[in-house]
Amino acid sequence: MKFEDIARLPLTTLPTAFYGMPNLSKELAKDNFYFPDIYIKRDDVMELAHGGNKTRKLEYVFASALESGADCVITMGGIQSNHVRQTVSAAAKLDMQSHVILNCPVPEMEAELLSSGNYLLDVIMGAHVYLVDGDDDQCIEKMNLVKEELISNGKTPYSVPMGASDGIGSLGYMLCAQELIAQWKQRGLTPSHIFVGTGSCGTHAGLLMGLRYFGNTTTKVVGISVSQPEEIKKENVREVLQQIRDVIDLSDTVISEDDIIVNGDYFGKAYAYPTEEANAAIKLVAEKEGILLDPVYTGKAMAGMLDMIRSGKLEFPKDIVFLHTGGAPALHPYSKEFLK
Repeated sequence: MKFEDIARLPLTTLPTAFYGMPNLSKELAKDNFYFPDIYIKRDDVMELAHGGNKTRKLEYVFASALESGADCVITMGGIQSNHVRQTVSAAAKLDMQSHVILNCPVPEMEAELLSSGNYLLDVIMGAHVYLVDGDDDQCIEKMNLVKEELISNGKTPYSVPMGASDGIGSLGYMLCAQELIAQWKQRGLTPSHIFVGTGSCGTHAGLLMGLRYFGNTTTKVVGISVSQPEEIKKENVREVLQQIRDVIDLSDTVISEDDIIVNGDYFGKAYAYPTEEANAAIKLVAEKEGILLDPVYTGKAMAGMLDMIRSGKLEFPKDIVFLHTGGAPALHPYSKEFLK
């Protein structure tokens, strides 16, 4: 099946904005002989409860769910999961029940994480919430139990993987790649690199596949890992790339091993633990561009991008693009990081 033949359910207005960050570029150029212009793709500005990158994925996921006859969805994530928040919002928009399994990635912050941000929004939007004191494997186990219970009660549930990062969901970022190519052409840009926070890897894999599928063979997709060493994330990206190939015909699209680029130097202690570098990047971008990043994903991704440019780790950098994947609601539980 071709990419164009896969069902998609519009959940937001596309394309999202793409523009330069002149104040940030100017500020960074003060201390460098050469600093490339920086641009941003605003996938944080969408219509599912404060937006974010999962919305693009959910357009394909919910189309698949409705085709299967589902009347409710089940998914999982951390207490402050952006993915969960957007899934709950989409379900509400479509008058479907949402059942979400949540765990706490930062136990010492559990009170803060349960009092505001994405968790609060999930509750307000009517999600059926199940808290699990355990890891992702235990969350998957709970998902399966909830699914069985729903079926026994006459419901038809659809399971959405963490981050909607499978062969279906990742098609959303193939579509994003097509948008970007058109926006770059309109502006006369030939970006050397595009940066993205790499978590569940569906955004990274879909974007890379989409760029190559739609004819861009030069822009490098650089993933800044937000949770694990780069070799683990590279393997995750490979797995999602294969899942995409299992869904659509990509026989003419070549992804080389050199195309899979992940840097694991910037996630700090672990997933969802803030870093000083990420917090500094959040404040810098907010002060210079009025754009809000978050401590879990985009702050770490921005910190990694800026450091890689400053330290000369990029070959021939030009027109660098930052993919803003959302997450600003998570700033609130981490407010102590910025009010010190």
